[in-house]
Amino acid sequence: MLTYDRMRRYEGAWHIESMPLFPGYVFLETNAPKLLMEELKQYAQMIHILGDGVTAIPVRVEEETFLRSLVGKDHHLGMSRGYIADGRTYVTEGPLRGKENFIRKIDRHKRLAWLVIPKEKDKTMKIGLEIVVKG
Repeated sequence: MLTYDRMRRYEGAWHIESMPLFPGYVFLETNAPKLLMEELKQYAQMIHILGDGVTAIPVRVEEETFLRSLVGKDHHLGMSRGYIADGRTYVTEGPLRGKENFIRKIDRHKRLAWLVIPKEKDKTMKIGLEIVVKG
């Protein structure tokens, strides 16, 4: 399961929380997809397999490369920090550094950003981004 850090304010202070990046979804990595699907069939009453219910939807190479560049080996996406100047976002630290062109929306109050997934203009994911200065 892929996770990300976000900041939430409660009890008078900001706290970092770890949240599921894609709630309700689990990614499975295998060299034997047919064998994996056979094994998953035993759990058909408990799980829903995206796709036709028999074959799972594979993650495209571009999506996999993008997600791996963000989450790393520990499958966790930490907080990013940056600033806004002249209407442009600049990320100075964190996994979003160098990926500013994928940011579609920023909520500075909640310290969140929505990223578009490459080649999937309608698919976005929510991640933690703290904007420390807006100029």
